[in-house]
Amino acid sequence: MNPEREVTRAVEMSEFRTTLGERREAGARFITLFRAASPEPALTAVLALRGDLILVQALAGAGGRIAYEELGDWWPAMAWAERELIERDARVVCEQPANRRPFTRPDPDLIEPSLSGLDVFTIPFGPVRSGIFEAIQFQIETGGEDVPRLQTRPFFKHRGIERRMRGLTPQAGVALAERVAGIASCAYASAFSHAVERALGIEAPAQAQRWRAVLCELERMACHLDVIAKEAETTALYVGQARFQLLKETVQRMRAALTGSRFGRGTIVPGGLRQSPATDMDAAAAELHRLEHELRRDQRLFLGTSSMTDRLIGTGRLERSRIEEYCAVGPLARGSGVSVDARHERPYGAYHHLGLRIVTQAAGDAMARISVRFGELLESLRLLRQATEQLQRREGAVSVPLPKRGSGTACGWAEAPQGELVIWVALRDGLIDQVHIASPSLRNWALFDHAFPKDVLTDFAFIEHSFGLTPAGADR
Repeated sequence: MNPEREVTRAVEMSEFRTTLGERREAGARFITLFRAASPEPALTAVLALRGDLILVQALAGAGGRIAYEELGDWWPAMAWAERELIERDARVVCEQPANRRPFTRPDPDLIEPSLSGLDVFTIPFGPVRSGIFEAIQFQIETGGEDVPRLQTRPFFKHRGIERRMRGLTPQAGVALAERVAGIASCAYASAFSHAVERALGIEAPAQAQRWRAVLCELERMACHLDVIAKEAETTALYVGQARFQLLKETVQRMRAALTGSRFGRGTIVPGGLRQSPATDMDAAAAELHRLEHELRRDQRLFLGTSSMTDRLIGTGRLERSRIEEYCAVGPLARGSGVSVDARHERPYGAYHHLGLRIVTQAAGDAMARISVRFGELLESLRLLRQATEQLQRREGAVSVPLPKRGSGTACGWAEAPQGELVIWVALRDGLIDQVHIASPSLRNWALFDHAFPKDVLTDFAFIEHSFGLTPAGADR
């Protein structure tokens, strides 16, 4: 029996592409593609449609071998997930172009120019960059100013976290989940815990769900403030940079006071929370009020500085049709008018009762994406006030025990600061049998190549920051 809001459709391998096409025409959004080993080996595509997750599965052949027709050439949103699956799993066979370079084993020294002409040259930017710990490469083809073509190359530091989780208990696995992307630790811990709970047929206590929402909204604020501070730094608006970094530091200290970790780690676990955060709720409410007052003031100054906004307006524009074609998520999608948000589409935990307002902009440029983040900062503050008021009025347990030697499979999800995060978990006799992580950053990086239609080389940093992504999602 499937968990609520999760529908499995079993098909023959010959019907796999046709079934996906029917769901796509009905408005489904692609999330991920992987080879499920439990309960039976199967090629599995996860789609989102009208509030449900649809798992389209085609059973593998003898020996668990999967052979199928290429999908990424027909549905661009599937291309990266498909290429990763084919290159990492020898049991999955799909005919690919003979001259296609390895996708998950990038060569930083390989230059692949596709443009020719007077003064055209290629800049291999990365994978090592000053001030950036994560590794990703952008091959920029330019004649000096215009950027007619760009290639994004992730997968330089793949860590094998999904494989490392096999055989662990869910309580141990969550420690790895929250380290997939450090800036979204709470979202990954929440999505993983949600998947485990759904697979085992249990529900975290209401008090734990409220605390999870608090920690995830604080995390969202920290990430959005960091993006805005980086935009200010890029245009040498150093006072603005300092102000937004100071606001981010306030949020980080609130998280440290709640959990003992500036990243909120070690608190969210399958079954609820490891322990109840101890804090003075009246002091927390006062701190949120002060934070909102300062945020509104700094937002007015930021948006009123023409030297800042002039660099963002019209820069890195992505049309809504392109966003929908690639099934983008998060502020990237909402900045182009696509109101996709897992907290609204499939409410989970305390979000059933908090009444989310989705913030969107239609322009599709860097300014629109920053405006979405400003709107979401204020919305997070509103949600935090609601959640803290509920926490003040109510008490209760913050965890339930997991069934011993429980088995099952399910998806869990959360709206990370970068967008919708989905994690599929298979449990067998109380241990993790398989995990698959559909990172929002990996899904959105595929659109970076398309964000330079009328931009120049000096716009690169503004566009990259406006995406607000992390290579860690690919390097899981």
